[in-house]
Parts: sequence; structure tokens; C-alpha cells
Amino acid sequence: MRPALVRSLGEFVHPLRTAALVCSVALLAACNDDPGRPADGLLTTSGEPDGTTTATTGSSPTTTTESTTEAPTGTSATTELTGDTGQPVDACGGCEAGSVCDPAVGCLACDGPGSCPDAVLYAAPDGTGSECTFAAPCSLAGAQAVVRIFNDVMTGELQVYLRGGTYSLTTPWVLGAEDSGSGGHDVVWRAFPGETPILSGGVPVGPWRLVDADKNIFRAPVPTDSRQLWVDGHRAVRARGPEAPQGFVETAAGYTAPDASMAAWADIGAVEVVGFRHWKSFRCPLAAVAGPEITVQNPCWTDAQLHQDMNGDFSMDAPQWFENARELLDEPGEFYLDGAAEVVDHIPRAGVDLQAAPAVLPVLETLVHGAGTIEAPLRHVRFEGLTFAHSTWRAPSGPQGYVELQAGIRLVGGGTWASEKTPAAVRFEAADHVTIAGCSFEHLGAGALSFELGAHDNLVAGNRFDDISAGAIQLGNVTEPWHHHPEDPATIVADNTVRDNFVSRIGVEYPSTVAIWAGYTEGTRIEHNDLFDLPYTGISVGWGWGAVDVDFPTPASSQGNHIEGNRVGYHMRVLADGGGIYTLGAQMGSTNGGNYVHNQGHPYGALYLDNGTQHYAVTGNVVEKVDYWLLCTTYATDATNNTITGNYSELDNPYVQPDPPHPSNTIADNVVFGPTMPPEALAIVAAAGLSPEHRAMHPDDVARGLPATASSIYDPGHPEAQANDGDGRTGWSPKGGDEDPSPWWMVDLQQPRSLAGAEVVMRWELDQPATRADLEIVGANQPDASDAVVLARLGATPLPHRAIWQARWPDRTAYRYLRVRKAGTGYMYLGEVRVLAAPE
Repeated sequence: MRPALVRSLGEFVHPLRTAALVCSVALLAACNDDPGRPADGLLTTSGEPDGTTTATTGSSPTTTTESTTEAPTGTSATTELTGDTGQPVDACGGCEAGSVCDPAVGCLACDGPGSCPDAVLYAAPDGTGSECTFAAPCSLAGAQAVVRIFNDVMTGELQVYLRGGTYSLTTPWVLGAEDSGSGGHDVVWRAFPGETPILSGGVPVGPWRLVDADKNIFRAPVPTDSRQLWVDGHRAVRARGPEAPQGFVETAAGYTAPDASMAAWADIGAVEVVGFRHWKSFRCPLAAVAGPEITVQNPCWTDAQLHQDMNGDFSMDAPQWFENARELLDEPGEFYLDGAAEVVDHIPRAGVDLQAAPAVLPVLETLVHGAGTIEAPLRHVRFEGLTFAHSTWRAPSGPQGYVELQAGIRLVGGGTWASEKTPAAVRFEAADHVTIAGCSFEHLGAGALSFELGAHDNLVAGNRFDDISAGAIQLGNVTEPWHHHPEDPATIVADNTVRDNFVSRIGVEYPSTVAIWAGYTEGTRIEHNDLFDLPYTGISVGWGWGAVDVDFPTPASSQGNHIEGNRVGYHMRVLADGGGIYTLGAQMGSTNGGNYVHNQGHPYGALYLDNGTQHYAVTGNVVEKVDYWLLCTTYATDATNNTITGNYSELDNPYVQPDPPHPSNTIADNVVFGPTMPPEALAIVAAAGLSPEHRAMHPDDVARGLPATASSIYDPGHPEAQANDGDGRTGWSPKGGDEDPSPWWMVDLQQPRSLAGAEVVMRWELDQPATRADLEIVGANQPDASDAVVLARLGATPLPHRAIWQARWPDRTAYRYLRVRKAGTGYMYLGEVRVLAAPE
């Protein structure tokens, strides 16, 4: 039997170390003289290294999980946790000599090689311990320093359990090659069972005081400028004017307004004009307003006008809205931050008490940066069950603004085509065998997760991405020649897998970004992800429009990429000219198959092979509720040498340029199934999306096509059945006004079912704010709903146009009927009601 790992560093004996570490942490400086240990001075005698993080106390403002440093209950590893001193012994209640406590499974007998971890350490938000024990956990930085003591010669995992609560990062958490696992074993940073550790780049905001009773504006001090604010777990909206304002005329320097009212605004330089065009979004700060003449800052305006006279005009044109002026602060849920005065003004949503509701201002742009080198990569590190939250991104507030080229790649050249990728809060470069599993990425001010230069053999699996300003997952890059034709093959982003992730509500500020995006990559596998409620494209792989395959003598570093078994739905809800799955460039040996794409908003292809797409096998996909199931274009550089066969489409509506297609493309033997999906297609749909073990993140809709009733119908074109027919662009509408003052719609689930939530799709074609507010979802077992129980409420602040109300509730009582009703009186409209069964 291998030597046991006992419960303190002072008693630790590594079985392979040339000189046993028997020192306490107070003597670690002397221990660093061990001939088997590099003299790198990684831990001070205080146990607090020159770290990159500061852990503070306080529970998360965005979780209902109770944060505590006491032993949790309800896990298999938790029993009576006291020893002779009355203090906690370990998370298992005291393991026998020769065994080790793993909180996730209990006491391990250590009866063979690799049967036990090399060490089990603990960190907590308020940790001050030096040995990282269960009773005296370390800070996050302290735990990292202890890992660096033991990870040079590993015979099993090093496990670091993070207790629940908020780890308030003051600088990014940086990991390098010295934080790697060794011997093929992983260093694991894992949530303690039943608890939620949150790595946050935010600071609390408060106290609040009322400064304008007429408008209900409250004010609080802030330590710095930021572009985001979260209040009571919800993203506040930067103060903005009306959407698509009329009367603005584009000029060489900006716009002529319909009147001179903007000239009186106090801080013109902080105001941004937001624009959408085709697949692009723009954000440019203003420079000056003189009377009705608006001047936009450069280089933003120059870059925003660059994409013209190239087979069309794709530059910024009319304003979508103006944003970030105190004069625009007039709606519940909005805020305005005055960076010079270091105060934030906010109008709370109905029912929110600012004195009790937590408010968080993000101050960090990067939460985690894992960066080795090509010669010495960061490797064999796992992150499990952690939450990454509250980041910002300040660059769009500067004169460069945000000018889209496509899919999160933005122009930064001041009139040239120089470009950069939108950054992410958690990013890795020169990293291999890094695993991100079961984590949550939420409330982030740019992108969420990125793998860059030299990242290979990494896994992103079973994670939840929600409320992200830009895209969720990025692989690779596109902006330099070495991204597509590198001199050193080790720099290629290769053989990474993105699997079983649920992504929704991304692109909140930059709607032109993509849920899962890959630039020039090799061997990428994007499998069984569920992408839902997106402003633009779901999955985008490849770059270059074929150009780099023409201008260089060798193929670009894009090949063997596989997009398999994904589910993409309710996408393209803001911008146009994209699709469910979009590809670019030559990608030899690549596949796109077994995916289910449905309910695309704006048109263009659900399966979109754009200019230069080559060598793709597109087979066995199912597409419904879209304008065009396929777009295969040769508009500029040919999309050639593709095979598009054996797909299933509800309608016979491909869009191919030219028609007939390029002779090297095979488009044949695809099935149009009409109103009834055949069994073969149903089987593909059932298998697509999250694997069974991950379906709890986004359960299937169990209400589609079941009997529905309603308080009334507006006309025969808006019957009850259109609110659960699987088509989000049709819907049910009741009679208005006095004819039906308290409207409701209800579905009969045929039997009582335990429900996890519902997704209420709002009206597509008309912007009616009243239909997106003051709603309730109730469960009942009587057909007249006389026993109704309120499961979820939508308050008085309207959701955005074309939004989806994603309601979740903990009540697992079985209900046969689910009813959506107006809270009080008023008009309502339901595009689609998706009812989610609780996992069994």
C-alpha cells in the first residue's frame, strides 16, 4: 500500500520525493533548499504569496446557494465533523489511518497506485490558513502556492476544493507552466460538493440614496468607471434613447439630428451611438454636438464607414439608438455611471429594494489567464463546478469604439483593415489538456472563454453560459498570417473539444458575436451543444472567404473540423445574414452532421456555406421553421467541393448561388418532409443537443402540439394552438380591451408532470412592450385552474423586443396544466410556450 497522505502539510510525505517534505508551512523557506525542489520561492512564510487575487468574505449576489465555511449537509462525504478538540477533522468526519478524505466520494482506502489523490486541499473566500486544511482553508492565492510545492512529481491528482462564496479578484488569476500537473495527472480546482464558489471581478455597490423622487433615481458611490452593472442578479441597462429614432441624416462626420436638443447634454464625450447593419453591430462615442450637427469620434467613425463599395455598402448608417447619457435615464432598470464624479445613478425595477438587493459593478476585464509558453505549456489542469462572473471591457468606451468586421472580429486600424478579436474573461494560450467542466459563465462584459495560440487537446464540457455581452466560446484567431500559415506547427490551435454546453443570452451588448466560434483551427470537435435564444449565428467555423487559400502556396491551418449533433434554436433574433451553423474557407476533411436547427429569426441559411467554404460533408441534419434550410454561395470566392446529402428540411427552400450550383458541389438526396417529420428525422432531433447526463441544464419541451385553451382568440389567424406548435414566429392573441380584460392561455400536459421551467417566446413581428411585462406562469391540476399555484412572475419592466422569458422554478410538484396569464389586466401575445419537464 502506498504511503498515506495525512491531513496536514506538516505530516505530508510524498512517495516519490527525493527528500521528504516534513516541514510545516512556517519552515517552507527552508524546505525549498530540498535538492528535489526548485528554489523558486513560491510561498512566503505567511502562507500568502505575491499572488494575483484577494479573497474576501461575502456570499454571491447571484446565487441562491448558501455560502458558508461550515461543513455542508446532504453529501455522501459529510458526517459528524469533530475530533478530540471539538474542531472539524475533515470533510468526511474523520477517515481511518491510511485513507484519505475526498469530499466528493468519502474516505479512500489508497490500496493501489493512483487510487488516492496526492493531496486534498481547501480554499475559501475568507481563507487565512497556511496549510489549506478543511478546518483552516487557504485563500485562493495561498492554495495556488501550496499546489506549486507538490505538483512537480505527481503520482495522482492534486485536488483543491473551493468552498462556496464569492472570491473577489482584484487582479486576474494567472496560471502558468508552474501550475501544471505532472506525470499525466491533473491539478483539479473543484467546487466543494453542494456549494457555489464564484470567481468575481466585481465590487459591491452601495449604499444608495434617493436623488430624484419624481423619476425614482437612486445614487451610489463607485470606485471606478465600468460599462455594466448588475442589480439583484439582473443586468441593468445603460441609459438609452428610443430605438430607431427618426429624422437622423448621415453626414461625412456623423449625423444631422432632427433638432438641437442633444447639444444640451452634459457629457457628450461619454455618449455612444449604436448601430446595426446586416450582420454587424457598431458602437461609436460622440465627439461633439453643435446645434443639430453630431460629430462622431475617430478612428471609430472612419472604421465604421470603411466597408463600402465592395459588392455593397456594409458600413454604419442610421442610429439604432443613443446610449449613456444622464438625460436618457428614464426607465426602470436603467443606469448611468458618471466616471468623473464616481457615482452611479439607477432606477430600480419594480419591486426591487436597493437597500436589500445586492448590486455589483464589474472592474476586471480578465478573470483567469492561463498562459504557458510553446516550450513549456500550462497543462493537465481541470476546473470543475466553478462560476466565473462579473467582468467588464473598457475599450469600446474609447475613441476606437466597437466596429464589427464579422463575428466578434472588429476593425482597429483607423481606415485600414487591421482587426482584433473580442477578448474573453477566461482565456488560455499555450495550454494543453486543460478541462473546463460543469462550470458557469455568467454576467460577463465581453466574451466568456477563449483558447488561443498553441492551445491543443483541451476540453470544454457540460458548462452553462448565460448573460454574456459578446460570444461564449472562441477557438483560435484570424488576424495575422501566423494564425493561418504558422511557421511553427506547435502554435496551431488543434484537437480541442467543445461538448455538451448550454449557451443562451449571449451577445447582449455586441449582438454580432457568435455562441461558439472557431477561426483557423485543426481537429476541432463541436458536439452535442444546445444553443438557444441568440441574437445572431449559433456556430461559426473557419475564416478567410477563401482568400488565404488563394494567396498562399499552401493550405491554411483549417482542417478536420467536426460540427456534430448540436441543437441550435431561436437564433438570429437581432441581426441578419447568418445562420444556425456557418462555415468559411477551405477545411479539408470537415463534417457538419446530425445537427438540429430550428426557429431561425432573420433569414439566410440555417446551414450556411459562405464564400470559400470547401471540403465539407453536410449530412444528416434536420432543419425546420426557417426561411432557407441551406445557403451555399459562390458570390465572391467559390464555395466548392462540398457534399450536401441526406439532410431533412421541413420546406423545399434552399438558396444556392449560382443556380444550378457549382459543379464541384453535390447537393442531392435531401428529404423535404412537410408538416410531418419522418421517424428518421425525429431520431436525429432526439439525439441532437445535450447528452442525457447534461439535459438537466435545458430539458426538452413537453408541451408541443398538446391541447391548448385560452380565454379568447383575436381572430382565426391567431388560435391557441399557435402558442405551442413549435413555431416561434406565429402565435396566439386574445381579444383586447374590455372583451378580454384578464387574458390567459393554458396547455393540458395530459398527465401531472414535474416541471423545471418554461420559456415564453415573445412576439416577433411587432414591438408591443405591454405584451412583454406583467405576466405570471401558474401550475394547476384542475381544468379551470381553481387550484393554481404561481410558479414564476415577470414584472412591470418590459423585456426587449423579440426576447424570450426563460423562467425557472424550484417547485417540483407535478401539475397537469400550465397557464400563462396577465397579472392584472392588459393585452398579451404569446409566440410560443415551451414547457420544460424536470429531469427524472
